[in-house]
Amino acid sequence: MNNEKLTENMEVEETKEADTAAIAESVSEKDGSKPEKPRKGRKFNVRSFKRGTMSIVLTVVFIAAVVVVNVIVGLVSERFDTTADLTDSGIYSLEENTEKYLAEQLTSDVSFTVLTPETEFESRNTAYKQINELLKKMEMSSPHISLSYLDLNQNPNYTSQFKSETLAADYIVVESAATGRHRIISPTEYFLFNEEYLYYYGRQIVEGSNIEQAAVSAMMYVSNEDLVRVAFTEGYGEQDSSALQTLLTRNGYEVEQLNLTTTGEIDSDIDFVVMFAPAMDVDNEHLAKLDRFLDNGGAFGKNLLYFASTEQPQTPNIEEFLNDWGLSIGYSVVGQSDMNYLISQYTAYAHLQQICDTPYAGNTYGSQLYYYGANMRPITQIWGDDSRGGVEQEVLIKTYDNAFLYPLDTDGEFDIDTAESGVFNDAIAAYRVHSTTQELSTVAAFGSYQMADASFMSMSNGSNADFFINMFNFISGKEDSITIKSKSFSNVTFDMNVQTSTVLGIVLCIVVPVVVIVLGIVIWVRRRHR
Repeated sequence: MNNEKLTENMEVEETKEADTAAIAESVSEKDGSKPEKPRKGRKFNVRSFKRGTMSIVLTVVFIAAVVVVNVIVGLVSERFDTTADLTDSGIYSLEENTEKYLAEQLTSDVSFTVLTPETEFESRNTAYKQINELLKKMEMSSPHISLSYLDLNQNPNYTSQFKSETLAADYIVVESAATGRHRIISPTEYFLFNEEYLYYYGRQIVEGSNIEQAAVSAMMYVSNEDLVRVAFTEGYGEQDSSALQTLLTRNGYEVEQLNLTTTGEIDSDIDFVVMFAPAMDVDNEHLAKLDRFLDNGGAFGKNLLYFASTEQPQTPNIEEFLNDWGLSIGYSVVGQSDMNYLISQYTAYAHLQQICDTPYAGNTYGSQLYYYGANMRPITQIWGDDSRGGVEQEVLIKTYDNAFLYPLDTDGEFDIDTAESGVFNDAIAAYRVHSTTQELSTVAAFGSYQMADASFMSMSNGSNADFFINMFNFISGKEDSITIKSKSFSNVTFDMNVQTSTVLGIVLCIVVPVVVIVLGIVIWVRRRHR
């Protein structure tokens, strides 16, 4: 029974399919079209396959190109400076003198090791970021500089090679394999601190950067194969000479101390001895050591700088020593009656000086900068312009017109109208020339140690620091000393000049939009015609 019903249903279905086919055939005959054949499956689309493959290839090529470009940019940025300093004061740019030293004067390999991982060093604050940026710029500016970073916690044995020196995180070690010398730069050296804030509040506030000065000074020291040694005497109550010592150290001189009261003979490898305004007269026995030092066994080539002071008593031994070189220091103080030359209207004993045209002055002669002096005693040429005993002399610094002398031993009232007046010498160099080798031994006398104190040598419009460096360089024959300014972080703003802002405006407002629009049109046209 069931089989009969199943057969009957199959016959009904076949009849329906036949009727449907007949209807379709009838319709196709009327409109002249052929009946559509039933689909057996989806055919392979060659065009879609090609487009898909091309899209994948282009994507892979684009990603590969991006990776390659990033690698190239990374390599280039490691070797060349690709950054732009938009600060108005240029705190992220090297000074011209630094660039000149790196390009022309640094000829041996020097390594810098920062004793902190780079990411940690930079992340401390923006001041450390600035230090690191300038260090990297120095490395990029010279093939002789290598910069690396070291974690002291992971390298505890590193400090063993510096047993007598202090090392800590953020210190920088500068080394030269050629000379075997090194110098350690601490944060107190490469940062500029607000001394007034430290004095009143006991806290260090960073207000600038000295990294260029410190780094160049260290490079000059470690790479110089023939260091010039300068010894500052002690033992006679000398004045604070730290400003002059710092200036010399920053310019590649090796500074040390010399106690005339305890030393035997002065080391013949020392080039300069500086006596910075002793508070008392010096024993003849110790002055005899200076005589033998300057004679150098008849070879000459040694030098002495003597600075006087109005605070000194009479010093007959020193006076006799200077007399042998044709020099005498008057026991009076030089004043200035012309208000145009006074540094302060409240005192006549701090006034501007004239730098004379001598090889000792270098480029400070005729410059637009001022030379400052205060509480100066006059230096006299006791032989006039004559030469005796093979001693020649050069006047280095003198007053302007209308200067006058105030005796230091006066008891009564001083009358400026009756005082000795005119132009007075405040610094003179006397020298002996070896008859055969032409080597010179020089004694230079300065009427006041204040010419070389911190206040005058730090004046931005002053030439005192430049003068002393030029003088030391000329006498010693050094030619690689430079002066580099500190960078202040106060009132730093980001600025750009008109040319830069115009270029950026054109690129961002015109070039980029036009490129995007053109690319859009090209893509649309290509797709439209496919």
